[in-house]
Amino acid sequence: MADKFQRVCVIGVGLIGGSIAIKMRRLGLAEEIVGVGRRVGNLKDALKIGAITEYTQQVSKGIAGADLVILAVPVRAMPGLIESAAGYFQPGAILTDVGSVKAGLIKTIEPLLDPGVDFIPAHPIAGREKSGAKYSDPEIFQGKWTVITPAKSSSKKGIGRIKKLWLALGAKVELMDPRTHDRILASVSHLPHLVAYGLVGSLLAMDRKTPLLRLSAGGFRDFTRIAESSPEMWTDIFLENRKEILGALSEYEGELGKIKKWIQNGDSEKLL
Repeated sequence: MADKFQRVCVIGVGLIGGSIAIKMRRLGLAEEIVGVGRRVGNLKDALKIGAITEYTQQVSKGIAGADLVILAVPVRAMPGLIESAAGYFQPGAILTDVGSVKAGLIKTIEPLLDPGVDFIPAHPIAGREKSGAKYSDPEIFQGKWTVITPAKSSSKKGIGRIKKLWLALGAKVELMDPRTHDRILASVSHLPHLVAYGLVGSLLAMDRKTPLLRLSAGGFRDFTRIAESSPEMWTDIFLENRKEILGALSEYEGELGKIKKWIQNGDSEKLL
């Protein structure tokens, strides 16, 4: 059974942050949940659907007295938020995140933490193309993987509490080295999104010359669905995990090069 938290602060009450919050409230895993964000409209949406009990636009006010703080913002925004929160964390508080890139983020954030903060990095692999609190889904994590990538400052107790939390939210949990996580996700998640953005962009350019998208079918719609994902979030991911993504992209370019050559040569056997 997951531990109950007295006060939870969710910084970034979008699809993932909102889904965590609303599920925790339904399970009775938090006495109160405060949402922190830039857009009042989105925070009001989160309050209306019952994901949070209160909201503020001030990070320092949101984390004051919180025994669990969840970072659910684009990864490049996280260090700045931690800097602005310096001195306001409750001693012994657990800080966790939902970022898609881990190694560089951990290296940047750890030196910024207040003494006594228990940092437990995590990544729920359960995103969708829609963003915003109004799309929160308490069942979004059901049966999906969440990877916990412990930092040097992570305590065994903190890891255990976050693991039990994710299991209660419906996820399957695996512990993994941060660099291994980044290498794997570069191939199975980051590269497909990059390809979708590139393909949709090229076809839109072609469509401006000769209208063709009106004849597109289901396969193209799958690419456009992925390419609808948050540009802000994915720009951060591509830059933060650039080394691993470039490696995966080179492998893909090599495969495309072979296919192009086989088509040029009319090599039906290799194409088959």
